[in-house]
Amino acid sequence: MILGELEMTLLELAKHWPEQAAGTAWRDGDQVRFGGPRAPVAMLDELPPPAWDLVDVSSYRRAWLDAHGYFSLNLVSSRGCPYRCNWCAKPLYGDSYRHYSAARVAAEMECVKSQFAPDQIWFADDIFGLSARWTREFAACVEQRDAQIPFRMQSRCDLMTRDTVDALKRAGCSEVWMGAESGSQKILDAMDKGIRVDQIREARENLRRHAIRACFFLQLGYLGESWEDLEQTIRLVRETRPDDIGVSVSYPLPNTRFHQIVQTQMGRKANWRDSDDLEIMFQGAFPSEFYRALADALHQEVASSRNHAQYQQAWDKVEQLRCACC
Repeated sequence: MILGELEMTLLELAKHWPEQAAGTAWRDGDQVRFGGPRAPVAMLDELPPPAWDLVDVSSYRRAWLDAHGYFSLNLVSSRGCPYRCNWCAKPLYGDSYRHYSAARVAAEMECVKSQFAPDQIWFADDIFGLSARWTREFAACVEQRDAQIPFRMQSRCDLMTRDTVDALKRAGCSEVWMGAESGSQKILDAMDKGIRVDQIREARENLRRHAIRACFFLQLGYLGESWEDLEQTIRLVRETRPDDIGVSVSYPLPNTRFHQIVQTQMGRKANWRDSDDLEIMFQGAFPSEFYRALADALHQEVASSRNHAQYQQAWDKVEQLRCACC
């Protein structure tokens, strides 16, 4: 088994097999042995470019077109995230953050644009464009190479400043997913999220101004969240009108501070298989059925072709379940 980043470990194993290497674990009879830690790759540009010639892109394209009607490819510009939201697990990179050079990423965009002409790119970074300076340089490199491809990515609300959003637009950005999480400052602070509600609103407006889709990740049911806190989240969605949302409930991942806080409440529910869809794993303020209804109603709130009857029915169900808990 390879632990952590695989490139250097895999290369060493290939050269010296069957000798074990740092960054590996293996079974020796009834015992599990470890080859010791391996330092992460410090300079990502030292890694060779992806071997696109080994990928059956035509089959990949057909699968995307059949499933979604468009063709998307994944790229990465960085590894890790330095922020410390207390519910977020980082088993691979920890709190480190390393990025490829802006020129390297732009060159890879130019490569896939000329060879495969995808309809869009998904940057699979934990957090894209952490540095405003890097983002401006990235935009300039993409423009210089005429490498723009519509791309989607994940970032933080407090990073979506006017200058950064302008650079993202010039580079081809079409959609940004941000961890808004909650409309309640109390809950954001409890999560150690490190953002303010007004930054969520500002980010949404900056993206709207540049015709970039602004999408929110929302998290329901965090410890201590009351109906009044949820009302603030509902109000945030209604007033900012994000283009899309993804809704989850707070999930206590092992080796996180949030898990340590709630683990005594979890009982035998300790695995993904116990979580089900929007299943509260600890003693939440409301039952899981309520959070599922609220998630449905929030999705109705942002639906572009909202059916009034379904919309009203969704919010009536939320109110009925809320009252049942009072």
